[in-house]
Amino acid sequence: MKNLKDKVIVITGGATGIGFALAKNFGSQGAKIIIGEPRMEKLEEAFKSLSDLGIKANYTSLDVTDLKSVENFAKFSYDCFGNVDILINNAGISAGQGQIYKANIEDARKVFDVNFFGVWHGCAVFSKIMISRGSKAAIYNLGSENSLFVAVPKSIAYVASKHAVLALSESLRDDLPDFIHVGTIFPGYVDTPLTGEVEGGMNADKFAKIVVEQIKNEEHIIVSHAHNMVHIENRYKEIISAYDKYAPRYDGDDEYDVRAILAKIKKIKEKSFWII
Repeated sequence: MKNLKDKVIVITGGATGIGFALAKNFGSQGAKIIIGEPRMEKLEEAFKSLSDLGIKANYTSLDVTDLKSVENFAKFSYDCFGNVDILINNAGISAGQGQIYKANIEDARKVFDVNFFGVWHGCAVFSKIMISRGSKAAIYNLGSENSLFVAVPKSIAYVASKHAVLALSESLRDDLPDFIHVGTIFPGYVDTPLTGEVEGGMNADKFAKIVVEQIKNEEHIIVSHAHNMVHIENRYKEIISAYDKYAPRYDGDDEYDVRAILAKIKKIKEKSFWII
C-alpha cells in the first residue's frame, strides 16, 4: 500500500498521543482519517487540528470496552467514507501498576478490558465486515516492547496485556483470509499523555513516521527503538539455551509438533468422509 491517497484509516484512541501522531502522518499523505475515543473534547480538538492541516477527517465517541460502541463505530466509519482500508487498534491505558501481590485486581481488569478486549472487539467487528466485502484491507494492533520482554518493571497487568495483544495478532494472521493483512506495532518509550510527566521518550511524530513507512510496506512486525534488540536477544538466548539443554533437536522430532499432528488428524477425517 505504497500510495495512501484516499485510503480510509480508522484509529481507536486517535485523538491524542501515538494515535493522533499516526492520524497526522497518514493524513499528510492523503489518507482519510476516522478517530474515536470516549472524550468528546479531545476528539473535537484533534479534529480541528487535522482540519487545519488540510486533512479530511471525521470522529465519533467510542468506548472500546463496549462491544456495541465498537459496532456503532464501525458502522459510522463505513458510512462516513464508504470503506475502511486500515484499522489501527491503538487505544490503551497504563493503570494497574505494582507487583501482583500488591496490585488491585480491579485495576488489572480495567487494563485488560481496554488493552486486550478493546483490541479483540475491534478485530472481531471490523474483520467480519472486511471478510464480507472481500477486498484488500489491513488490521494493525498496538502492542508494545512489553509484548516481547519486560521493559517496565512492576507493571504486571500492563505487560501481561501487551503480551496478550501479540498472541491475538499472531492468531489472527492464521485465522483471517489472505486479503486481510494483520500486523502488530511494538512501540518503545514514546512521549505521550500515557507516559505522564516522565520525559525522555521518542517524539510521537518521529515514531509515527517510522511506523507509517513500515505499514506502507505491508510489514507485519512494526518496530522502532533499536536498543530493544539487546533485550530481545537476551530473552531468546535463554529460551534457546533451555531447549538445547533439555529438549535438543533430533531426527524425527516433528513427531510431537502440534501442527503436524493436526494436519494428520485433518487428513484422516477427510479420508473417512470419502469412505463413508
